[in-house]
Amino acid sequence: MTVKELLELLEKVDDKDLPIRVLENNPNNPEFNMTNYWLYDIEVVDTGTSGYENSGEVILTGGEWWHMIY
Repeated sequence: MTVKELLELLEKVDDKDLPIRVLENNPNNPEFNMTNYWLYDIEVVDTGTSGYENSGEVILTGGEWWHMIY
């Protein structure tokens, strides 16, 4: 998924104050979809910066403890 695709999907969400939950997509894990992970930080690394000369990226950071951050 690209940033453009993500923005297009998020633009359709009416309530922009909703938290973002991430489900693990690994059916080989015995805990599959049993743990709730919550997005709590986004970092943008632009193309051309040190270590990202050819391609930048968006880094989404999350964890299990969403309720402790909000």
